[in-house]
This record gives sequence, C-alpha cells and structure tokens, in this order.
Amino acid sequence: MTKVLLLGATGYIGKRLAETLVRSGQHNVFGIARSEAKAKTLALAEITPIICADPVNEPAPYIKAVRDYHIDVIVDVAGANQESAKFLSHAKEIGQERLNSYAAAGIRGPKLGFIYCSGTWVHGSSNQAVNDLNIAGPNGVTPPRALVAWRVGLENSILASSDVLDVAVLRPALIYGYENTIWTPFVLPLLQAARSSSSEPVNIPLQADARPALIHVDDVSTGFQKAIENLSLINSGSVYPVFDLLTSQESMSEIFKAMASAWGYKGEYKLVGSGDNLFAEAMSTTLRGSSSRAKQLLGWEPTRTNGYVADMDLHAAAFASQH
Repeated sequence: MTKVLLLGATGYIGKRLAETLVRSGQHNVFGIARSEAKAKTLALAEITPIICADPVNEPAPYIKAVRDYHIDVIVDVAGANQESAKFLSHAKEIGQERLNSYAAAGIRGPKLGFIYCSGTWVHGSSNQAVNDLNIAGPNGVTPPRALVAWRVGLENSILASSDVLDVAVLRPALIYGYENTIWTPFVLPLLQAARSSSSEPVNIPLQADARPALIHVDDVSTGFQKAIENLSLINSGSVYPVFDLLTSQESMSEIFKAMASAWGYKGEYKLVGSGDNLFAEAMSTTLRGSSSRAKQLLGWEPTRTNGYVADMDLHAAAFASQH
C-alpha cells in the first residue's frame, strides 16, 4: 500500500481527500494534526495522525515521521500560501537523503513523491480557451491574478525538483460543495439578509459578468487520488505533470440568482465588482479551461458534474446548516 502524508489533512480539501484515499483501500494515509483534538478526529477516520503544531516553522515532528514511516508521497493541500515553498524544501532534503542511501547500497530506489495543490487562477481571467499546457505567468495568455501570482514561481520550483522527487501540480478551479468554505465572505451576507427579512440591499464584491470555472470538492479529491496512484508513471516519461481540474463554467450572476432563490430572499442584492479586494478579484476570474489531460493521462472521472447552479438547493441548504 502507498504511504501518503497529507499536509492540511483536516482542511476543506484535505479531509475529503483523506476519506477518499482511505475508502479506496489502496493507501495507508497519514495526516498532519496541529492539536490532540485534531489528531483524534484523524484517528477516528482511520488516518494515522502526526502531531505537529507548526509544520511550516517547526517541522521536525512531521519530517521525522516522513523518515520513520518511509512515506512514499507527500501531498500539500495545506493552503499555506507562499510558506508552501518550505514544504517543498523539506521534501527535497528528505528525497535527496533517500536517493543517497540507495546509491550507497548500490541500488536504484523510488523517489519520494511530492504533489502540490495550486489553482487555475494562475491562468488569469479571460474568455480565451486555455489548458494546463499553456504557460502560466507573465508570458501566459493572461497574467495570473495578483493574489496568486507567487504560485507560478513555486510551481516552476516544484517542476525543477524532478531530479530528486516525483512531482505533480494539480490546479483545481473554484471549489464548491458542503461547507462552501471559499464562498463564505460573499454568500453569508445574503443568507443573513434572507433570514432577517432585511430591506437593506446586499452589495456583494464580485463581478456580475464573471464566468468562473468550477469543481465540486469531491471531484478535487478523486483528481488527487489519481495523481497519487499515477505519480511514478507520469514522472517516468515525458508527461508534463501539471493538471487543471474543472467540471463546469458558470455565470456568477446566475450562481447568486439561484442562491437567493434557494433561500427565499426577496430583497435587493447587487454584484458590485471587486474593487481593490484581491481575493474578490480572484473569485471573479473568468476561465474557459479544460481537464482533458487529467482524464486521459490520470484516468480521472469526475462524478459531480451537474454543476453548481443545477444543484443549488442542495448546496445552499448545506451552507445554511453551518451558519
């Protein structure tokens, strides 16, 4: 069984990915827990917890676990932003140690795997069709969103580490489903207004004509599962190990129209644009992308393909149950 360590195992993506890997029966899953309480949650889900209160700045406990358990693949879904470069540095150090030990024994052993969760916002915002073979960054079709411009350098550093590690970069589109975590600052005011029957208009700092690429968090999880299972294979040839994950492109105005209807909101709301809010600007990214390579090369088969708007009653109810 493949030994997989998840950085961010208790987070929005991480806990779904952990559950997916455990259910497959093909993986021995380890997860970083920042507290004893989080560790108990992981253990209950049949995930081996590695307690490390600060894996970015005090990584010794999890680095020791990678060595002691001889972890095969590290998956970074921690959302640590630019600090994620430290996780790559840790992986390269351990990976080089492992290769050196193989060489000393006169054998050729497998590389440590490292998979990073980036996102399609590195493509920037455009109605022009793009895919994961398009160059991201200043020389791309459009510049990346300012909020995530730093990711381009990290992606390139990961790809440049293939002499020491088996690597892959996965780029989920705008994620929805269950808690709808990333949507909270924008949809919670609408829910609160619906509950209070407020007559005050709700201004939402998003671009009305944006058409973001979307993906359900369950399909993100299976995308990472397939990348883990095919990591050695895609690194053994000439495959470019970067994969965009998306299942639909939908209108932001239609998303909020459906959400307001699901909550019975009769008042006024308006998508007023992102202004100087970099997070709102990134949320308002229009992307006409493709996941054909993930399907063809990884064997990824998304199942939550109805889209956000079509199943909005379910998604709106799930979000409301948390607030």
